[in-house]
Amino acid sequence: MVLGVDVGGTKVAVAAVEGVTASHFAEHGTVLSSADALLDGVEHVVREVIREAGEPEALGVGVPSQIDFATGTVVTSVNIPLTGVSLRDELSHRFGLPVVVDNDANCAALAEAHILGESQLVMLTLGTGVGGGVVIDGRTFRGAHGLGAELGHMSVNPDGPPCPGNCPNHGCLEAYCSGQALERDATELARDRPDSTLADRLGPDGIVAGRDLVAAAEDGDPDALFLMDNFGRMLGIGIANYVNIFEPAHLAIGGGLSRASHLFLDRAIQEAGRRALPALWKRVKVALARGGAHAGVIGAGLLAELEVAGDRDTDRSKATTREGFE
Repeated sequence: MVLGVDVGGTKVAVAAVEGVTASHFAEHGTVLSSADALLDGVEHVVREVIREAGEPEALGVGVPSQIDFATGTVVTSVNIPLTGVSLRDELSHRFGLPVVVDNDANCAALAEAHILGESQLVMLTLGTGVGGGVVIDGRTFRGAHGLGAELGHMSVNPDGPPCPGNCPNHGCLEAYCSGQALERDATELARDRPDSTLADRLGPDGIVAGRDLVAAAEDGDPDALFLMDNFGRMLGIGIANYVNIFEPAHLAIGGGLSRASHLFLDRAIQEAGRRALPALWKRVKVALARGGAHAGVIGAGLLAELEVAGDRDTDRSKATTREGFE
């Protein structure tokens, strides 16, 4: 048994994980005043689960940050105060256990792959930004230093709008298919057309919130439907690129915006089918993620389980080699 820890901008969730089954859930608000306060909050939730579930073999931790995987150090972190923190060492010191740290979208992708029983999978998480993860032969692909697979930052239009995230790119997928992008486009349209339905949905802050845009589209507003159609089109271009590059057996769509998939997913699949290489497209399934709200916790636990098992295999291999020489 291991513990999966999912650290987000609003909450810290922890559970005992065995395979793709999670139990003994606990959840508390994320303390954002400082790195030490955040770590104290994580420790509090983890110890709460340990009291109920027993001592785990290891901790897996997913955070919305870029991680140097070899050291478990947070390289950059936008929404939580952990930039520069050696998260693996800090938590290992507090608990006296092996700790493995990864990006939260990587954890969600790993969970989805194991839940589906797929060894080749790409997952996109659509929320405030666009994240994602790639699973190859059942293991997470991270690049040379653990910072790779930033799927939201593939450019789909080199002359497009600047990325709303911590990224110097223009026209990347996050600039079109994120909650921030939808709010930007809806607000611009509302301001340009003061007689429109979207203009009536401008909030006190002068912004059309994403949930209000979705509500307008569900009510049949043509401007809102146009924006959701363009969202689907650009998402389809991104999907086609990932299919052509990785040739996954399954491409999963998750994140908070996936709850509005009835407004864009069919359009995205249609566009991707027009653009992906036919031999690859006919072999991939595109569908909503099945991991649900606990995918991050399950994926973090799976990460720890796989890494601990890998360390054991390495130790056994070294012992066998030594015995052979002796």
